[in-house]
Amino acid sequence: MKKIIFFSTLFITFSFSAISQDEKSSTIDSQFNELIESSNSYQSYKVIKATELGTLQKNIRDSIINLRATIVKSEAVISEQKSKIDNFSSQIDTLKLELKQTQDNVEKIEFLGNPTHKSTYNSMMWGIVFTLLILSLVLFFLFKRGHSRTKEAKEKLASTEFELESLRKRSLEREQKVRRELQDEINKNRLRKE
Repeated sequence: MKKIIFFSTLFITFSFSAISQDEKSSTIDSQFNELIESSNSYQSYKVIKATELGTLQKNIRDSIINLRATIVKSEAVISEQKSKIDNFSSQIDTLKLELKQTQDNVEKIEFLGNPTHKSTYNSMMWGIVFTLLILSLVLFFLFKRGHSRTKEAKEKLASTEFELESLRKRSLEREQKVRRELQDEINKNRLRKE
């Protein structure tokens, strides 16, 4: 990211410098051509007026000054953009660190006072849930079996009590019958004796 911004800034700066140099050089080239064309020829030499040469020198000096000012401005822009890039880079590093911390916080859960990874926590919780479910099922079946045994025992108790009660009634009836018979025999014996 830093390199892209740096190279794009550098490219733009040099493009503007090249464009301004092309404009200056084309005007300087045209000035040289005008100077050569307007100068007089003497044998194989060209005679140039000193005023025109001074004007050309002044224009070249102005162009050099303008180019230096442009270079200074470009260097200022480059250093400003470099400081911005460094600032952005430090912000990116800070954000990366915060992102890592946030991801660690999201990926970990505090369980019994210890940071635990979510997958470990989920495995433990599901293990506990399945263990409790199995334990609940075992206890349910034990309760159901115990309940059915208790029901059977109550039914047997009720039937035994019923049988006992009926046995008691029959034995009471037999006893009463035997007493009556005994009483009848006693009464018969008395009557005979009398």
